[in-house]
Amino acid sequence: MPEEFQVPETEIQVPSGSGAKDLTSILLQLFEDKAEELKARKFNFLVDNTFLSSTLHELLTRLGKSNESVIEIFYLFALEKPKPKHTSPQDEWIGSIKSLRHFQNDKAKSYCAGFLNGDLKVFGKEHAELLCVR
Repeated sequence: MPEEFQVPETEIQVPSGSGAKDLTSILLQLFEDKAEELKARKFNFLVDNTFLSSTLHELLTRLGKSNESVIEIFYLFALEKPKPKHTSPQDEWIGSIKSLRHFQNDKAKSYCAGFLNGDLKVFGKEHAELLCVR
């Protein structure tokens, strides 16, 4: 985490029924001055190198720890969902897709898509349809 978003090591009592939303609320309280900036971000939490995807109680039970244990919780910014740069609507379902290698230019990007109706289409770097084989 960037230094400005690091919490000094301290003990905080957290109910065992807490999940990621509750821990995020605690972080927003700890970073009052940056709360607006952080509200738009999502966090992931790690306990014993295991991502928290349920409540602390459920995770601690899975890890064989007591609810009264002192645990270390690490947090990090969650990755954002990828945003498509370009879409190319097709009438048929894609069965497979493969990146093509170029002998003259390693940086060139082309993809061959096999459709369920038997068509093969090659798409270039700008995602334009270059060739259709039926």
